Parts: sequence; C-alpha cells; structure tokens
Amino acid sequence: MLHLSQQLLSLLACILSVVTAAPHEHADFDAAAALRSHGFQVDQYTDLAPLANTSSNRACEIACNALEHHYGADSVDRPDEAAYTSFVGAYWSALQSDVHPYCIFKPSAPEAVSVLVLLSRLTQCPFAVKSGGHAAFAGASSIEGGITVSFQNLSGVALSADKKVAAVQPGNTWGSVYSALQKDDVAVIGGRVENIGVGGLTTGGGISFFSSLYGLACDNVVAYDVVGAQGKIMPASTTENPDLYWALRGGGNNFGIVVSFHLETIPLPGGQMWGGSLLYEESSFDAMCKAFSATVDSIASNDHKAGLWLAMAVQNGTKVASVEHYYAEPDGQQSPAWAPFADVPAVSDTRQNRVLFNYTAEVQASNPDGLREMYYGLSFLGSADVLIAAKDIYFEEIAALENVRGLLPVLACQAFTLPILTQMRKNGGNALGLEDALAQGRPVYVMQVAAWWERRADDAAVYGVASRILERIKAASVARGAASDYVYMNYASMFQDVIGSYGEENGARLKGVAAQYDPAGVFQRLQPGYFKLDRAPVADSGYFSH
Repeated sequence: MLHLSQQLLSLLACILSVVTAAPHEHADFDAAAALRSHGFQVDQYTDLAPLANTSSNRACEIACNALEHHYGADSVDRPDEAAYTSFVGAYWSALQSDVHPYCIFKPSAPEAVSVLVLLSRLTQCPFAVKSGGHAAFAGASSIEGGITVSFQNLSGVALSADKKVAAVQPGNTWGSVYSALQKDDVAVIGGRVENIGVGGLTTGGGISFFSSLYGLACDNVVAYDVVGAQGKIMPASTTENPDLYWALRGGGNNFGIVVSFHLETIPLPGGQMWGGSLLYEESSFDAMCKAFSATVDSIASNDHKAGLWLAMAVQNGTKVASVEHYYAEPDGQQSPAWAPFADVPAVSDTRQNRVLFNYTAEVQASNPDGLREMYYGLSFLGSADVLIAAKDIYFEEIAALENVRGLLPVLACQAFTLPILTQMRKNGGNALGLEDALAQGRPVYVMQVAAWWERRADDAAVYGVASRILERIKAASVARGAASDYVYMNYASMFQDVIGSYGEENGARLKGVAAQYDPAGVFQRLQPGYFKLDRAPVADSGYFSH
C-alpha cells in the first residue's frame, strides 16, 4: 500500500484546488463591457480596441488619452509636465527614478482603479502602482513606457465608531496614518519609517514596533477591499473570499490592487512608547551579537512588548555597530528583556520615551532620498554563532567596495521572535511559510545587506559583493544547522525569487488562488513588476536568491 507524507498530501490538495476551484472570470470575459458597467463610454473612443498586435507605445498613448478624457487633465501627468518630473524624481531610490512611464495616472476613487485595470486589459498597456514608493529597485512601483498609478489622491484614514478598526487607503504613508490616529489614542500595526507606504509593506508582511505582541502588519488586517482582474472591488476577509485574504497576507501584488486596508487598532495613549539606540565599538561586536540573540529568547519568555534590531556598517573606514531597542509603552528601560545587554559597554545610549509618529520620522531621517539603493536579504534560524559568522563575513567582503563613491553598506538583522511566529497563525495564518520554524521552537533571524551609493557604474560591483556575502552566510547557516530558505519580501533584492522561498506547498496554494481570481494572468503579465509567483524581478541573474 502506498503511504504519502502529510506534506505531500497537503501539496496535492493545493494542486487539486487549482483544478477544481471555480474561476471568478468566464472564458468569454469582455473588458469593454466591463468598462461600460463602470460608466466608461468605450464606444466614443474610436481607437479603443484590443491592441495585442499594436506597439506598447501606441497602446499606452490610447489608454492615457482615454483616462485623461474621462477623468480630466489633472488626473494624468505627461513627460513634458512639471508634475511628471517631480513625481519621477521623488522616489526614495534613484534606481526607481530612472524609470519613465508613458504617463502617470492619479485616481481619486477606487472605481477609477477598476477602470485602469480594465483599460489595461483592453489596450494591453502595462501598469505599476505606487503606494509609498520605498522599494529599492527599478520597476517595483514604476514601469518603463506604461502607466504608473499614483495613489496620492487615495489617502483617506477613517476610524470606526468603536475605534477598533481603521480603514486606510494605499496613498498613505505610515507617518500620516499614525498622525491621524494619535488624537484618538490608538495606533495600528505598521511600519517603523515615516515615509514608507501602507500598500507594499502590508502585502509583503510588515514588521512593526509592536510585532511580538500582535504579529506582522499583514496579520492585523481585518479585511481588504481589492480591485480584481475583472475590475470588481471585492472584499477579502476570513468570511468573504478567505482564500484571497490568506494570499494577500504576504503574497504581494499578485492577486489584485488593494484600495483599502481595514486594520485592527491597538490602544496607544498619546502615541507614547519608548526606544532608541546603543552604539558599540568593534571590541564589543561579538558580545553584542550574543546579547542580541539572548534578548530575542528573553522576549519570548519574559516580555512581548520589547523588540530590537541590529545594524553593522563601515563609515569612513571605521567599523561601527548599533542596536535599536524599542518598547510598546513608555519607560521600557525597566524591561527584563534587556538584561543580556547590561554587561556590554555602549559608547552612547539614546533610549528614551518617544511618540510613535516622531520616532518614525527620526528613523526616516537616517534614510536619505535620491541615492542608488539596494536591499538584499536572507534568513536563518536563531543562532548567535551564525550571527557572529555573518558579521565576520560581512566585514571581510565589504572591503572590496572601499572605492565605491558615496557608499554606505549596512548589515542589519532582526528577528521574527517566537511570539511573532505564533501571531502569524491568527485568522487562518499568512502565506510566508514559517510554520516549521515555529514547530521547531526557533525564532527566524531576518538579515539584509542594505546599501546606498552614487554612481550607476558601481551597480554591478555592489550587487556582486552583496551576493557573495549572502552566499557565505547561507553556507554558514547550513553548516550550523540553522538554514532557512525564507526571504522577507520587503527586504528582498530584484534577484530573489521571494514566493519560491515560501516553500512548495505555499507556492502552489498561492498559484491556485491566482488561477481562481485572475485566470487571465493580468497581475502577472500586465503588472509585471515586483515579486511574481514564478520568478524573481530579474530572473536567472546568477546572483544569490535564497
């Protein structure tokens, strides 16, 4: 008798669901008819017809003209306009500013996003969407020659009468959300940098100052309002389209465009919390790494209100390192979680009571705009030994880049503590594929090489060194029994197959959800940027993936 493992059975169930689930789109779907249902008078535009055999420029010219005619001149920016130049130049990373769309569309209502999707299908003009635009690589929230959708006019924040749920549109950054909610003494689980957008951070996971208490941002979404491939605005929650709800919790931009996030709030009187950094000299680096690891374990057993990250860098030829401590309420210095750092001498200590919005603005101040940027990440199971090895590898390899002009390279590490992994089970779980780590009782260390530099000519050198660093850290984690394939989407590079790192079972399930809600592959073909279901943004690069 043939015996199948539980993992294989689960994978077969996912594959079977792809075959048997009723798709949300009929084979004879008519994008023109769907546009008419949104009040878009297709017949008055003689150029509007399926344009699969027409050049992309012509298709996008027709689509941009139609959007401008329907919504007005203020809704569309063109390359010869000052607003276009300002928009393209305002991306955090210069790599994204190198991309030039045919036009920029600024919808003022969710229904306009529906029209955009349908118009893209009708003309075959590709698109990208921009929430905060804080991704590092070209094409993540921008598209060459297509339509870049700016959510700047979809920036509402509405608090429910009982103050338990905040409806947040994707044009918000976390700073604007925290500022709006602070007057009601509540907050939401969101980003730690003021100008990061709500959209990308939440659909990719979302580490928060409060994650050990509540989980990631994606674990605290009560419901999504999503524009699907058929132009309909669908709810996604535990009770409505629950498979789509699961997929959006870490699955990125592969299933639709979220036009409203309904976020569970937490009490935070006056936005008050605690946090700051400890700075260390090289002689304390090993002890700092050990204290970091011990604190991650201490948070699990002693105090879920605490959190931390670690960063190492080379500045003007000097090795420096810091650890950020943060706490979910004032006077966090009293927490027993910090005991492992008591005997590690710090050069400076900026930890103090803070206000959430102000704290995120201070973190933002250390992340300047307009430089060439890179995020490049991996993960491993909690291990002080691997962390120390990663530190040594980083400082050995980064020396090769000492002549790169304007370079600041950072090796950063933080942890999905056991409480965070436990919170990921809420509401049916998320798509990240970290169930095995929780079953083993081991936290997951999320590490990234982050860098900025000035010249395009140095791109290949920076990517190559970062790839070698991660390859060597991966090997160190394998050798020490701490390997993990998971890549955190929000810290990944364009060379990484993020969805592939979620594991075979979750990958199959995500593809099944996409096949059901988007059988035509609109969000794979016509929105080609960022991390797709079957590939890295730059596939087959030869650089480290996961």
